Amino acid sequence: MRNIKKIKHPFLLIFSVCFLSFLMVSCGSVPQTISKDTYKVYKKQAKSGNSAAMLKIANAFKGDMFTSNELRDYENAIKWYSQAVAASSKQKIPAARELFKIYMTGSEDVPRNIDAAKKWLQVVADSMDLHMYYQDNTDLYLLDIFDVYKEATKSEASAESQFLLGRYFLEFEIDYNTGVRFLDKAAVTDSSRYSQNVNYIKSKWQFFRNRRSDFINDMAFEYQKDKAHQVMKRFSDEGSELAKLEYANYMVHNAEKPQDVREETEQLLRNFVVVKFANKEQQLKATYLVALTQEGKDHVIAFRKLYALKNKNFSTEQFPYMDNAIDEYKEIATQLQTLTGLGKLTAENPIFTDIPLELPQYYQHYQGDIRPLVAVKNAITTPKNIEFLTSENVEKYKQTLLEQIDNIFEKANTPSKLYSFKNALEKDDFFKPLAKPYLDSLIQQQLTKKGLVQEDLVYEYEKGRLENTTFYNLEEGRKFIENLSKRNDLDPEPPAPKNRWARKQTKVNTRKNALLKRAKIKVLEDIYGNSPTIKQIEELNKTIPRYSWLAPEGREWAVGLKGNSDSWFTGIVEIAKTRTQYFYEAKRFGDSDRFLLEIKSIKNNKSNNAYSTNLEVEKIVKRETESGDVEGYNVTIFGAKYQTYGWKQSKTDFFRVVCKPKQNKLENAVCTGYMALNRDKSFSDDFLRKNDVSSNSQKDAIRAVVRYFILEMHQNLGIR
Repeated sequence: MRNIKKIKHPFLLIFSVCFLSFLMVSCGSVPQTISKDTYKVYKKQAKSGNSAAMLKIANAFKGDMFTSNELRDYENAIKWYSQAVAASSKQKIPAARELFKIYMTGSEDVPRNIDAAKKWLQVVADSMDLHMYYQDNTDLYLLDIFDVYKEATKSEASAESQFLLGRYFLEFEIDYNTGVRFLDKAAVTDSSRYSQNVNYIKSKWQFFRNRRSDFINDMAFEYQKDKAHQVMKRFSDEGSELAKLEYANYMVHNAEKPQDVREETEQLLRNFVVVKFANKEQQLKATYLVALTQEGKDHVIAFRKLYALKNKNFSTEQFPYMDNAIDEYKEIATQLQTLTGLGKLTAENPIFTDIPLELPQYYQHYQGDIRPLVAVKNAITTPKNIEFLTSENVEKYKQTLLEQIDNIFEKANTPSKLYSFKNALEKDDFFKPLAKPYLDSLIQQQLTKKGLVQEDLVYEYEKGRLENTTFYNLEEGRKFIENLSKRNDLDPEPPAPKNRWARKQTKVNTRKNALLKRAKIKVLEDIYGNSPTIKQIEELNKTIPRYSWLAPEGREWAVGLKGNSDSWFTGIVEIAKTRTQYFYEAKRFGDSDRFLLEIKSIKNNKSNNAYSTNLEVEKIVKRETESGDVEGYNVTIFGAKYQTYGWKQSKTDFFRVVCKPKQNKLENAVCTGYMALNRDKSFSDDFLRKNDVSSNSQKDAIRAVVRYFILEMHQNLGIR
């Protein structure tokens, strides 16, 4: 009482006590989720009117979604949120969002209040979008939580509503414990359907909780869940459908190319893309992920399924991230409605290369050749292309192709084209609606007009087929020749005897034999080419005689390679005044431009080795041309001297000549060393350097230069 008497202004004491009491009530005790020092800093800032500091204090009293109930103080949190909103309108939305979470969750000191939760959430909804958008799960809309809560808290609540409410509490980061509690209820209510997915979601959120420091604060955990991809993989392997969808999404968007994970994605999502899958939103998103991994035609087919599924079950505004894929498909689908559109795609898009529809030739009615049209028809009617193009479009294409028949027949002006036309109409049911008048009379009228018989058609057709066939191995050739040998319709039948006593003429298979001969040679040319190496020529001469079906032309062809191929050829030069013939043989070393040149002299029916050396050929390329066209060849024959062990070639002595086909004379030889000695100058220059080779081949250039060499150097040839 003594101290009270000393106070000059007792009213100030009473006011101070009341104000401190108000602060204690309004600000509460120290929050347990931050340190006292941090709290003091925030509180000092708050006293000066800093609304952000007030919000931080409120958040500290509330805690985050993982904070235990013992550490939360919802009553003080509400008071600080109220002060933050009163101090600045900037804090209204973040404060309203947290107040919604408080009233939606509730606690011992602040019971759950759904009406208050709705009020505060509506404040947030007026300013921002409350959707959670996913590419690997069903989207959530936070304003729907109240209806879901009502269903999930009924006495006989469905597992679906309980599972969905658990997702809402976790994915909108309202409260971890409440979310897990409702997930567990769903697993109990319908274990077979939800237990695996519940275990997966709980494990994923335990991962988030245990590694909170690894995540960005201002971004939802669900939008950073790629960090939990190992959890996704483990539970997808154990059978959780939701884990499979989320892990497939992770793989597709983290692969260097989505196509690299095609098989894994298809395997993970195979249950989602079947028609009977119940969750159409998950099915759509799974279909989209699979489509991203596809290539070529499968890419288009997958996008068609995506478009059909979305068009049937959802509005055009939903899932805008799919718009590019759907627009791409719609553009292709529009073109595919007509054969002309298909033709434009075949010219522009590599995925259509197996459909041989070339519009310029199509518009010209294939110049009367029905085979390209048949090829188009066969290509578009394969099972894969019917799925790709759709059966409806294929039927339209077929009708359009049939409309070309009259125009093609009008231009079928050769025996081969007429035979192809007749053959197609006889054997292909596709042409059956139009075939009868052609087969009955129109084709025969065309033959009569051209003075042809049926055998003319067959022969010309088979001749063209042979030239257009490329043989890649002997077995293909054997089958072709075997089938050709069985044909009896290539040559016309002999005229019938004038009377019954006249002898019937024997059929002569002139055309057939000519085709067989050409076929045997073409088989070998296609397989071995016109320039086999020396080693190949030697091997061919051993193996070809074993194949009786190639006789005799095949054996003759192989033998002929020794004397007239690009790698092995021969020739004769005659010196009349000495009555000597010089036989030469040039053999290429491997596939190089170097040859072994061997010359023999023949006189009085006696043959002797006259010369053996190497020659080299160098191409002369036209100047100032980018095409690299060959203008001629520089041929060098090296000098050689016979020694006891054989011919020794010189490295410095040579006989070199330039040969250009467009010039009727070879250029003067450049000779060095002993190659410049003892040259025969008795021949005229025109005769000596005559160049009557019109081709620009390496072989013919060598022939011309070797002739020049022998004529001028024959006095140096022979063993000395």
